[in-house]
Amino acid sequence: MERPLFVYGTLRDADMLAAVLGRPLRDGERLAAVAPGYRVVHYPGRTYPALLRTPGAAARGDVLIRLTPFETDLLDQFEGEEYRRGVVPAMIDDELHEADAYLPTSAIPAPTPWSLEAWQAAHKASVLQHEARLADDIRRRLVAARPN
Repeated sequence: MERPLFVYGTLRDADMLAAVLGRPLRDGERLAAVAPGYRVVHYPGRTYPALLRTPGAAARGDVLIRLTPFETDLLDQFEGEEYRRGVVPAMIDDELHEADAYLPTSAIPAPTPWSLEAWQAAHKASVLQHEARLADDIRRRLVAARPN
């Protein structure tokens, strides 16, 4: 079984996640989680966040389960070169698990806290359609590259 994916930023928004995946999640595919030892901060010069290792902190997020290999490839392409997939601890209920997460590839100087609620209020309306088109383009390229 593939490791679940811990999402901590814009992909926690149900509309954004559905736009990127090309489908809404089914019941039981998203679980509330916390990544102990990490915090969510602004990625400098961007409206979306980064996950930073920070002893004593705890980043709220969701764990996505039962993603298909195609969806994992899609998310890898969508997140691009600014992130690499790495393993983080994820508390689901009171149980510790390992989960993949998209971690920044650049150093984050002077990190400041980021919140989903602030992003939704300030940026969601202006970026949702663009991100959906980007994900559609990636999806088409991935389908075209796969053998029949």
